[in-house]
Order: sequence, then structure tokens, then C-alpha cells
Amino acid sequence: MNKISAFLLGGIALAGIIAGGVFFTVSQSQQAIVLRFGELTSVHKDPGLKLKLPFIEDVLWYEKRVLDFDPQPVVVTTADQKRLEVTAYTRYRIEDPVLFFQSIKPSTELGAQMRLDTIVSSSVRNLMGRVPLRNLLSEERVKVMHEILEDIKGRCTALGLMIVDVRIVRTELPPANRDAVTARMNAELDRIAKENRAKGMEIAQGIKARAEKEKTILLAEAQKKSEILRGEADAAATKIINEAAASDPAFYSFYKSMQLFNAGFKQDDTTLILGSDHELVKYLQTVTKN
Repeated sequence: MNKISAFLLGGIALAGIIAGGVFFTVSQSQQAIVLRFGELTSVHKDPGLKLKLPFIEDVLWYEKRVLDFDPQPVVVTTADQKRLEVTAYTRYRIEDPVLFFQSIKPSTELGAQMRLDTIVSSSVRNLMGRVPLRNLLSEERVKVMHEILEDIKGRCTALGLMIVDVRIVRTELPPANRDAVTARMNAELDRIAKENRAKGMEIAQGIKARAEKEKTILLAEAQKKSEILRGEADAAATKIINEAAASDPAFYSFYKSMQLFNAGFKQDDTTLILGSDHELVKYLQTVTKN
């Protein structure tokens, strides 16, 4: 009886071991490949319970989710011979597990990061080294980053990796060169500032000269127009006076006499003494009688 029980227990244990070697599970966040004596036999990207031959087939699981990788800082020499330490990070996904297994050894996340470290460092060093430091501090930085991303994507496709994003985290000068490079940059910026100020002063002088010229022209035209209007007004006034004198000579003579009389008595304390034979007295006597 004991032998039978032991046999049954052994059979159950053996069946459990065999069943454990036959079935395996692929989770929602994983993908798997099955190897038979090291040779690829099947690929499983969909989650669920899968089958394999026990003892002769092995399973490798890979992540389907996006993974992060932070490579070591890269020393870059820019086109204007400035040395920089550039720190980047990369986000990637194992898109094709078959290519990944065939291309990267060891075919693990560590192996993928080792290859990415070489590719990212090379791409950052080559592409950022084509442009001067000043351009990397301007809007052209976005264009350079796009070129780096596309370059890394193209080189990783054959490895079964899909590059989601590449970003520059930090760009700084090496400590040994920081003071010297900063001094050269300040000198260059000071030179550019002086050139811009000189150009600005030249432009300002041109604007002032044009404004002064336009002012002179406008004043001359205004003076000319003023003289024309004044001449026309004087002619009109003379015409009116002549017409008035012709229509009533006596009244005009009286009006002119009053103007002369008024001009002589502008002050309140002015006294005018005229003889009886003075023409103005005679004229006033004549006008009064009329």
C-alpha cells in the first residue's frame, strides 16, 4: 500500500514537473520567443497561456513597454573648437524580438543598453560637432536634436529597437576649459555688441539726416505757400479797398481820416492842438456840416 501511494505521489510530481515545462504564461506587458537548442522556433506577442516542449525548449521574455536609458556624458568638440559635456537620455521599445535576439548579444536589456550607449554617443558627438556652440544655444538646437533622433532611429531599426525619444538633459563646459571658453565667449559677444551699436548709430544718423532734409523741404514748401497766400490776400484786400473808395470817396476819405486821428490818440493823456486852418479841422467841419 505504501509503495502504491509513493508511486502515485511520484507520478503526480512527475506530471506536475512535465506540465510546468509544457505551459508558460506571457503577460500583457511582455513578449516571448521560444528557442529549441538555441534556435528560434516561435514568437509570442499576444498575452496568454502558451505551450512549449519540455526540457528541449527555452523561453526568453522581453518587455513590450517603453524603457528608459541614461547613457554616460559625451565629450563633444563643436565646429568652433569648443569642448562640451553633453548628457542625454533615450526612450526605446523592443519592437521586433526576433531581430533583437539575432542582432544583440547578449539579447537582454543590458545588451540593448550597451549597444544604445555606443550609438547615442556616436550620433551626439558627430552631429553636434558639425555646428558651432553659438548655434547650439539658439533655435537651431531643435533642428540638431531632430537630426540626432532620426539618425539614432535609422541605426536602431535593424536591431529590432524602436526609438521613442532622445533628449539632451544637460550641456555644459568641461571644468578644465570652462573659464577660458567663457572668457572667449564674452569677448565674442562684446565684439558683436559693439558692431551692433555701431550699425545702430549709423542707421540713426541716416534717419536723422533724412528727417532733417524732409523738415527743410516741408518748411520751404510751407514758406512758399504762405507767401503765395499772403500775396493773394494783399491783392484781394487792395481790390476791396479800391472798390470801396470808388463807390463812396467821401466816406472813404472820412474813414482814412478817422484811422489817422485814432493813431494819434492811442494814449489817454495825449492832447492834439490844431489851428483852425488845419486841413483835418477843415475836413471835419465840412463833414459835420454835411
